[in-house]
Amino acid sequence: MINGKSKRISVKTKISKRQKSIFSSSKLGTMRIVVKGHDLVAQIVYDAKEDAVSSNDNVMGVDLGIKCPAVSYCPDGSIKFYGNGRKNKYIRRHYNNLRKRFQKAKKPKAVVKINNKEQRIMKDIDHKLSREIVNTAKAHDISVIKLERLQNIRSTTRTSRKNNHSLHTWSFYRLATFIEYKAKLAGIKVEYVDPVYTSQICPISGRIQHAKDRNYICRCGYQTHRDLLGAINIYNSTEYIGNRYTA
Repeated sequence: MINGKSKRISVKTKISKRQKSIFSSSKLGTMRIVVKGHDLVAQIVYDAKEDAVSSNDNVMGVDLGIKCPAVSYCPDGSIKFYGNGRKNKYIRRHYNNLRKRFQKAKKPKAVVKINNKEQRIMKDIDHKLSREIVNTAKAHDISVIKLERLQNIRSTTRTSRKNNHSLHTWSFYRLATFIEYKAKLAGIKVEYVDPVYTSQICPISGRIQHAKDRNYICRCGYQTHRDLLGAINIYNSTEYIGNRYTA
């Protein structure tokens, strides 16, 4: 607004190939400009088209965790590990230390800035993880992604004094939400199963046994990575807590 009159100005923008594709193929809605650091960011609402719902019976089990953010198991026996738990833990610890330093120095604005930056980084990580998980499902023609029930996932996750802070700050709910809406766009359904014993029960003998370190070894001779065991048992589970359909 100049002298009471509105005036249009041209602004240089940075747009990715994916964003250009969205702008050219989608109906755009409202837009708002927000300040992020030294940049101005345009946030634009658009209508996304959903793929047709898959009608096959292919299921993929996904176990969410801390040291290993996610593991998937598909009907053909294919396995995939996602993310870097150590890197995530380092990021959390780094920003937690900065937060303490600024709190001690009584700099509330700096604390808010640090909190926002940490959340942006972790949110971006969850976006990338969920996109990779759904892309795996699409590549294997999956119609249903199974996850553990969110209400109990924190209480059933393995805890230790070293990862207590990570346990309480890691956003399982946000990652699951991202998986849900990306799956919906791909025509894939998300179902929740009971998390009880998913990290302890042997899929061969049915024995319940605690894992030692990162490996699970059953008395029957079966052994596997502990987080992979969770994905396999989630895949096999028929104890449904709830589901969300894509249509």
